[in-house]
Amino acid sequence: MTMYAIFEAKGKQFRAEQDATLRLPTLDAEPGDRVTFDHVLLVQRDDQVMVGQPTLEGAAVATEVICHGRGDKIVVFKMKRRKGYRRKQGHRQGFTDVRVVEIEFGTGESVSAPKPSAKKPAPRKKAAKPKPAAVEVVAAEVPLEVEAPAAEVVADVAINITDSARALAEEAGIDLATIEGTGKEGRILKSDVLKAIKERDEA
Repeated sequence: MTMYAIFEAKGKQFRAEQDATLRLPTLDAEPGDRVTFDHVLLVQRDDQVMVGQPTLEGAAVATEVICHGRGDKIVVFKMKRRKGYRRKQGHRQGFTDVRVVEIEFGTGESVSAPKPSAKKPAPRKKAAKPKPAAVEVVAAEVPLEVEAPAAEVVADVAINITDSARALAEEAGIDLATIEGTGKEGRILKSDVLKAIKERDEA
């Protein structure tokens, strides 16, 4: 009949059988020293399996340190494209070989982990917020805005005329708007004013 125990060491779980050799993470012990692990999670004895919650009372696994060593080399290589970054590093994980000397199954009673207190703290009472004082709203009379009359826009039309023609037209009382200029870009010349005076006199 096979009897075994599951125990925890260095954050990992291992199956222990009588006279079996186990490889554990590096232990702080010398070869030949005896190391006992009492954090037993499960045992099988007499066709009966007992599971702890999380451990079993009185159960333990006694081992003897055989030797220390280092595992196979692992190469870690890092690089960044187009950055010229290259890093190569090797690593060998240490280990300790132990032999299972004795398995103590204990009473088989489960040891429960301490549970946090289920009592909830009383909720704090929120301080009552002061009510805002009533504010009386008075409708103020707002004078109606009266639109100001639009300013009269007087188009200031520039008349293209020579100075001598303007002086002659003012002297003769000729309306410049009625004169058609014959100069460059429709400019009114002195001859145009004389023609207009002549036409007026004939009429």
